[in-house]
Amino acid sequence: MNRPTLLFLSGGGHTGRNIIAALGSRRASLRLVTCTDVADEPSLFAFDSVYLAPAISRDPNGFAARFKQALADERPALVIPCRDEDVAWLALYAQSHPSPDTTFLCGSPAVAQTVTDKWLSATFCALHDLPFVPTTLSGQESSLDAFIDENSLPLVAKPRIGAEGRGIFIVSTRQQARNALKLPGYVLQKYLGEAQTVTSLLQDIENVGIPLFHTLEGRKRSIQILIGPQGVLEHVVCTINEHTGRNARCISIDATPEAREIGYRCAAVFAEAGWRGPLNIQCQPDAAGALQIHEFNARFTGATAARTLLGFDEVGVAVRAFTGLRLDSLPESGNPQNARESLAARAIDDTGVAQLQRDGAWERTTPPQHLS
Repeated sequence: MNRPTLLFLSGGGHTGRNIIAALGSRRASLRLVTCTDVADEPSLFAFDSVYLAPAISRDPNGFAARFKQALADERPALVIPCRDEDVAWLALYAQSHPSPDTTFLCGSPAVAQTVTDKWLSATFCALHDLPFVPTTLSGQESSLDAFIDENSLPLVAKPRIGAEGRGIFIVSTRQQARNALKLPGYVLQKYLGEAQTVTSLLQDIENVGIPLFHTLEGRKRSIQILIGPQGVLEHVVCTINEHTGRNARCISIDATPEAREIGYRCAAVFAEAGWRGPLNIQCQPDAAGALQIHEFNARFTGATAARTLLGFDEVGVAVRAFTGLRLDSLPESGNPQNARESLAARAIDDTGVAQLQRDGAWERTTPPQHLS
């Protein structure tokens, strides 16, 4: 019996692992395939087939050639992007290569570009009256003093295009803010955390030294929505994500009406603009307690498995909405309000890695098992 195929882009990373974990034992009814630019990630070998491909950011033409080969070989029912650069690339590909047999879990290329660029996100939200955090752009140094006077220090300096917290700085002086805006492709945003936390850290550094382990990440408010292929909202899932240790965090249900309202407002605006598929909305409250959006991700996320444990089958809903395939229902979970994430050890399949590096492809020869 042929199993429907799902093709992941960059499936060996954290998001791909979360999607497979969210499928649970249901993954046995599917053929899971991925393209990857690394060969030695243990979670790659939870797939049924792996295609080694160059990273989109390094060699887009080489990636496109390998992706087309995977499409021809696998004829997937659904293609799922797992990284931000995958989303933008796939949206362009889907627009120029419509397929009667394969659905792409994405929407308009213009929207994909907007959500992966924090400055474009800010201007989009201003146009549509969505509560995005005050943001200014590199190259606008002449108005920096006014921006600081209005939003106060500290501020957050971020790459316009980037993920996983890479390249982000907390700036605490006007000179640091000026220096940050001289970095190519950077924005400054109002700091939505507790300013006293930054002050205390700076005092510790001045008086004692740099703490070996420290973070300025506080409680994050995350809103996950899914817009179906016809522009219909499938669900809004609101959670509070909070680190409970250096390598652990708690994801809990956010029942506040404000978060859901932002989710519904974003869903209406993005559906009208042409987005289809998942959309993650990252928020934090400002000093007055009002939620402010500070970035978007147009894909499943690293908390997808945790949300599944809380009873929200976002992957199953997406598969049904975009392919018509109805996966088995998840087991009853007892309606938990919290889920915990932590590191898990995984052995490296040296034989599989060697084959993938040698041949550029790997194929499963044993029955699949689901990730726990």
